[in-house]
Amino acid sequence: MVPPPLSSGLCTLPPGPGPPRFVCYCEGEGREDGGPGGFNVYVTDAAELWSTCFTADSLAALKARFGLSAAEDITPRFRAACEQQAVTFTLQEDKASLTLPGGPSAVDLNLSRVPGPEAASRLQALTLSLAEQVCILKRQLAAVEVTAASPRKSPCQVGPQLFLPDPDPQRVGPGLGVRRRCPGESLINPGFKSKKPAAGVDFESP
Repeated sequence: MVPPPLSSGLCTLPPGPGPPRFVCYCEGEGREDGGPGGFNVYVTDAAELWSTCFTADSLAALKARFGLSAAEDITPRFRAACEQQAVTFTLQEDKASLTLPGGPSAVDLNLSRVPGPEAASRLQALTLSLAEQVCILKRQLAAVEVTAASPRKSPCQVGPQLFLPDPDPQRVGPGLGVRRRCPGESLINPGFKSKKPAAGVDFESP
């Protein structure tokens, strides 16, 4: 049997932070292996399996409850309920019921226990699908970790780095373009000698 497409919708029950007791999933319409009505909801505790066992008429009635025509796919509605954690499950001996939000009032679905041989085959398919999804997610996570750990060059370090020359002539070695002042050279006009030495300011002259 082909593993069920888990992208159609899957959630654990009961919803909330507590430990899960059941797995709820569906097989969407247009399955290759066929089946009554083409769409069914399944609930399992990993040992037993319950199914809605829709017929064409009962599936059409369910679509009407959701405001859908007979030609529209109901799978997105179930997937949305799973993502919103709005699915509740009640188990009573050999029968079970599933509650989904739909329209102005909730929609109750009756589920029946699936016979042993068929349940074993479907549970095997579900296990293989879950294992495949876990492997895919692990590979994706490993690829993300490798990408995050690889060093990346900062855009500020791209290209040649430019530095201003050191203004202190004592810290600059010879040949780096810093000219030394000759003795007696004018400070105001570099390259010319001062006409007379600086005598400072005479405050006693009249």
